Amino acid sequence: MRIINYNKLMNFVSSNPLYEVRETTDTVELLFHAPSEEEAAGTEVVSDEPRPVIRVVFTKRGDELVPREAWIERGSARQRMGVDELDTWLEFVDIYS
Repeated sequence: MRIINYNKLMNFVSSNPLYEVRETTDTVELLFHAPSEEEAAGTEVVSDEPRPVIRVVFTKRGDELVPREAWIERGSARQRMGVDELDTWLEFVDIYS
């Protein structure tokens, strides 16, 4: 499980409208509104299928964020992700922000 600096994550997501952040005193909830398959492929086909949302909950520990839980939501369906599955993405954020 990879830990990420709070400011690095906020800098990375703040300029991207696909991300949404919700904070409390001790947690940060990050939502990524993924593009539909058609949008990602660049096709003109419009789908009525709901777009997936990846939701990640972090625990604040000083200026660090520790991934606590994650899942993918599509409509009413919800599929858990292991927090270790976020490591590559968090490494990317750490390097490029």
